[in-house]
Amino acid sequence: MNAYLVAYTFRWSIIHPAFDEHLHGVRVTLELTALSTVLSLSLGLVVALCRMSGFRPLCYLAYIYIQLFRALSLYIYVLWIYFGIAAGIGVNFSPITAGVIALTMLNSAYMAEIYRSALGAVDSGQHEAAMSLGFGRRHRFFTIVFPQAFRIAFPSLVNQFIDIVKDSSIVAIIGTTDLMGVTNQLVSYYRAPFELYTLVAFFYLTIILVVSGAAALVERRLNRHVQ
Repeated sequence: MNAYLVAYTFRWSIIHPAFDEHLHGVRVTLELTALSTVLSLSLGLVVALCRMSGFRPLCYLAYIYIQLFRALSLYIYVLWIYFGIAAGIGVNFSPITAGVIALTMLNSAYMAEIYRSALGAVDSGQHEAAMSLGFGRRHRFFTIVFPQAFRIAFPSLVNQFIDIVKDSSIVAIIGTTDLMGVTNQLVSYYRAPFELYTLVAFFYLTIILVVSGAAALVERRLNRHVQ
């Protein structure tokens, strides 16, 4: 091992020819992340509302969903969906589809709890004021309650989005052409792991910094009228 490290020759020149491949991987990663985030936000809200429902069977099902999909790692979900379902019931998903499903199931469970906490934090007086104005239940929720809950939940939802960006790298184990998948292929071809994994770390860091900066701007706008 020591002899290998001593003999290792850095070849930073390969960064340039590999750059276009990495850009393709970035595009796939962003598509994978965006789709998983939209689905997780939507499904997470549905699960949270079911969890808060007064109908006990629905509440218990939502509770089981949350506990089940938070209990195991994304690595297991990806392999189970891509290989297990194909072998068990003959449904073959593409690597990207399997990745989106796994990321959505895992993160929607966490987002459901974020939503539930935020909805519970909205002052009960807001509900009463909306009812006194004659708002129906659906109108009251989407006009009064949910906007306030979303503002409360936003920082935690952003953190969950960042986790999706980072967790998307695990999907490379089933052969996706995302940023990590492309990097693994290039490492096998060029035999330059240090240089290429350094480059992929730079891309992930850049994506996270951009997302964090954009989220900070949005959060300031959401809170601009809050005393």
